[in-house]
Amino acid sequence: MKQYILYITAAVSLMACRKSFIDLAPVSNQTTKTFFKTASDFEQGVNAIYDGLQSSKTYGKSAYYLMEVRSDNTDITDRGALAGVASQIDWFGEVTTNPFLSDVYAGEYIIISRANAVLDQVDGAAIADSSKKQYKGEALFLRSLAYFDLVRLYGKVPLVVKTESTTESLKDKRNEVTEIYAQLEKDLKQAADLLPAVYTNTASYGRATAGAANGLLGKVYVTEKKWADALAVLKNVNGYTLVADYASLFNPATAINSETLFTVRFKKGVTPSEGNTFFSDMMPFSFFYNGAQYGGSQNNRPTKDLAAAYEKGDLRFAASMDTIYNVSASATQKGNYVKKYLDVPGATNDGGNSFPVLRYADVLLLQAEALNEQGYSAANGPGTAFYFLNQVRKRAGLPDKTALDLPNQSAFRDAVFAERRIELAFENNRWFDLIRYSKGLAIMQAHLQKEYNLSSPVLTPARLLFPLPQSEIDIHNDPVNFPQNP
Repeated sequence: MKQYILYITAAVSLMACRKSFIDLAPVSNQTTKTFFKTASDFEQGVNAIYDGLQSSKTYGKSAYYLMEVRSDNTDITDRGALAGVASQIDWFGEVTTNPFLSDVYAGEYIIISRANAVLDQVDGAAIADSSKKQYKGEALFLRSLAYFDLVRLYGKVPLVVKTESTTESLKDKRNEVTEIYAQLEKDLKQAADLLPAVYTNTASYGRATAGAANGLLGKVYVTEKKWADALAVLKNVNGYTLVADYASLFNPATAINSETLFTVRFKKGVTPSEGNTFFSDMMPFSFFYNGAQYGGSQNNRPTKDLAAAYEKGDLRFAASMDTIYNVSASATQKGNYVKKYLDVPGATNDGGNSFPVLRYADVLLLQAEALNEQGYSAANGPGTAFYFLNQVRKRAGLPDKTALDLPNQSAFRDAVFAERRIELAFENNRWFDLIRYSKGLAIMQAHLQKEYNLSSPVLTPARLLFPLPQSEIDIHNDPVNFPQNP
C-alpha cells in the first residue's frame, strides 16, 4: 500500500530537505528554528507528523502485531514467517531484540519528535492566529496519540515535550505512568479547544478535529477509570452518527463519512516515502498478486475463537472476515482472513484503504461502559447505558439487550466487552481492552491452551507490558532511571 500524505508534495519536499524529520535522532534546535518561518512551513511540518502514522513502523504495519496478533483476535499461521519473530509476539515469547518492539517504539518517537519540532516554534511564529491554532492543535493531538500507544504498550517511557539535543536525550528517564497520563489530559484538552469541529475542505479530511481530540481524551479517561470525566468529555463528541452500512466504513470510496473521528489515510497510486504492507499481511495473496492461489502472508489471520464469537445474524461478520482455502502440497486447509480492508490494488501493496483509529461506535460503547461503571441501571431510554450499547447492536442487525438479558453491572460489563471485540475487530483495540478489563492473563492463557495446546508460558502480570527494545536499554545504560521491564 502506498502512503497518502496530506498535501503530499509539500510533505515529501520537507522530508527530502530535512533529514532530521526522518531519523529518530532528536531534531536540533538550529534546524527547526531555521526551517519554520511561514504558514506553509508549519503545514509541511504537521504533514510530516501524519506521515509518521502511515509508516510501516506504526499504523502502516508493525502496530497490529502488538495490538491484534498479541490478542486472541488474530494469529500467525506461518510460524516460520519473518524468522519467527512474529510468533514470539503471538505466543508471548518475545525477546528484547524483537524488531517489532523496536519498530513501534521508534516509530512513535519519530511522531513525537516531529510534533515537538512544530510545537517548539509555533507560538512565536508570525502567522495567522487561525493557522497557529490549527497546527498547534494537530501537533498536540498527534503527539498524544503516540504517547497513548506507548504508555499502554510499554508502561513507563520517557516523556519528551520539547526538541532535545542528542546529549539531552541520553539523559532521559522513564517517567511514571501517572505523569504521562497527566500530560495526555492536558494536551488533549488544549487540542480540543484549538481544533475546528470540522474541515470544510474535503482534502483536509483525516486531519485531527475537536471531535477527535475529545474522543481520544474520553478513551484516555476510561483507561484511567475516571468515569465521570470520561462521560463529560464524550458528550462533547458532537456531529457524528453511525453510518447505516458497516462495510462502507472500510471502503475507500466512502472513507469520508459521519462516523469516523480520526483515520490514518492512505491512497493508492501515490509514490510513497516508505512502503506499507498492513493490508497485504492480513489478506490472501490472491487479492494482491496476479496468479497467486490463495497463498496469503498468514501474518494476521483471524482466530477460530473470534469467528465463533459472532452472534448468528451479525451483519459485521460478512464485512469483517471470511474463509479461504490454503492449498498446499500435502493438504487443503480451511482458514479465515480479514475482509474489512479489501481494495482492488493499483500494484503490489498499493491499496487505498484508510485505517480507522477512532470511530463514533467506539465512543458509544465507551459511554455505555462509563455509565455502567458509575452504577448499574436497568433503564433503556436515550442517554442510558443500554441505549448506547443497543445503537451499535441495531446497526449490526442484532436485537436489543435488555435488563432481562443483562440483570446486573457485571453482566452489562461483559456485554460491552464482547461487543467491543466484534465491532472493533482488526482496528488495534483488542489487546488494550483485554488489559483494561483485567481479563488479559486469564483469557490469553486459555486461548493459548485451547487454540494451540500450549500450556507454557505461564502468563504473569509482567506479560501485560512489552519489554523495551534492548537497544534503548543499552544506549541509556542506566538501570536506575532507565530499567528494563520485568
